[in-house]
Amino acid sequence: MRGTFWNLVFQKSRKVKKPKFSLGVAESKIGSHIYEETKIPCQSNEFVLELLRGVRLHFDRFIENLKPGDLEKAQLGLGHSYSRAKVKFNVNRVDNMVIQAIFVLDTLDKDVNSFSMRVREWYSWHFPELVKIVNDNYLYAKLAKYIKDKSELSEDKLEGLVDNTRG
Repeated sequence: MRGTFWNLVFQKSRKVKKPKFSLGVAESKIGSHIYEETKIPCQSNEFVLELLRGVRLHFDRFIENLKPGDLEKAQLGLGHSYSRAKVKFNVNRVDNMVIQAIFVLDTLDKDVNSFSMRVREWYSWHFPELVKIVNDNYLYAKLAKYIKDKSELSEDKLEGLVDNTRG
């Protein structure tokens, strides 16, 4: 089927001096390679990226026989295949899994730091005094979750506040 589609659409475009269409691709380098090999004009811009985002978002509506959960299973399988291929890529290294585990831990550490700094920054707009009082990120997030609205903080919540600071 793919051969028939390509022959119908793209063989005609090679004969015409200026094709009436262009192929939208997410990566401009891939588009230039496609053009070099097939002479099919390609474009990569914000419109194409937005169109691809829409297709990704509503993909399950385009395929008739797609059952709920099929798309997620396919994405998970693709992710696993990609990961396996990346791990197999460097088979000679015995400590490859250890290196990857350390990399994941470093990434998680950076992400947690980034998120906690964002919580501190955003909540400090509401309760600026708390930033100066609490230095620990985990404790700060815990107290922000407990306090919520500073205007509702009263003597009644004091015992729970103390319990939260103890850990």
